[in-house]
Amino acid sequence: MSRLLRLAAVLIPALGLAGLWGMSDHTYRQGTEWEVPIMGYDPRDILRGHYVEFTYDWPREGAAEGRLAYLCLFGDPPRLDRAVPAESEADLADCAHPAKADPNHIYGMSSLERGRLYLDQNRARVLDKQLRNRDQRGIVTIRQREDGSFTPIAIHFRPHTPEERAGRDMPEQRPFTPPPIMDTPSGNPRP
Repeated sequence: MSRLLRLAAVLIPALGLAGLWGMSDHTYRQGTEWEVPIMGYDPRDILRGHYVEFTYDWPREGAAEGRLAYLCLFGDPPRLDRAVPAESEADLADCAHPAKADPNHIYGMSSLERGRLYLDQNRARVLDKQLRNRDQRGIVTIRQREDGSFTPIAIHFRPHTPEERAGRDMPEQRPFTPPPIMDTPSGNPRP
């Protein structure tokens, strides 16, 4: 009898862990996959833990003030046509594909702005070379679930479009605005 109890003491926790893993894997695989352009990736991060950090370059409509906390995604998955910022979770009630920043994410409420994708060692070496190529555009595939949560699951690259290449190569043109001290008279007579 004690032999049967020992076997049960080993099998029940093992079966419980297997069940939890199965439920977690099932949840991970649910959702809609979208391809989101990225920018500002840092290839050095791969070498410090086999992950790549990046900034999402959502095709936004309208400007969001402050942190980006809610988005409504539009397109024919996996092609993302536009992402419309929302002010609150209530604004996402009619949205078929909501995306929400997760305060429990590694980046907290910035999780719609920044992301991290974990990689195996072999893929990290190959990806390091691709990230350094300025003539390519990084695209991250995310899996977005009905509750608004999402997970980056893959990364691939495509050549820049002519518009992207022109925008990248164009020198930044900022209008010169003199500082206020140069724009207001000092009150001293000129010699």
